[in-house]
Amino acid sequence: MAKNEEKDVQTEAAETTAPEGLSKAEKFQAFLKENDINFFDSQALADEFHTTIFRSRIEAKGQIMPMAIFIDDSIFTIIRTQVATGINAKNVERIKSYLNTLNAEYKIFKYYLREDGNIYLDICVPFVDETFDSRMIQTLLPILVQQLEAVYEDLMAEVWAKD
Repeated sequence: MAKNEEKDVQTEAAETTAPEGLSKAEKFQAFLKENDINFFDSQALADEFHTTIFRSRIEAKGQIMPMAIFIDDSIFTIIRTQVATGINAKNVERIKSYLNTLNAEYKIFKYYLREDGNIYLDICVPFVDETFDSRMIQTLLPILVQQLEAVYEDLMAEVWAKD
């Protein structure tokens, strides 16, 4: 197949998966509406990347955790979950070490401890406008819950350790 023909086929495929001219955030909003998914609140920010935050919560190991999807004009879409808050300062080094171990073990997930004492889990998904796929985000959410189900108790044991 010639390069021009290949490009036309790719363009046609992209057009059939999302309306032309919509931003990634608008495409995700349309996906939510079409699929009657109503557990997200959205907020458009007036920043340089035209960020829209889709906020919700997820449950893992009986814990309800804030979760947000950040969709903007950059190539990256971030699914962020706040896993723990109020980390004891004496546990910081051990927790950082544990988070680094998790980060080395799991490719798609990035755990980190912020200066405010909160632990977050990010999934970063690269999408250019033409390849943005709301179904991929929907597919990743149960995987996120499975990940937290698998590590939450051990992570919190590190957080709550008294040594």
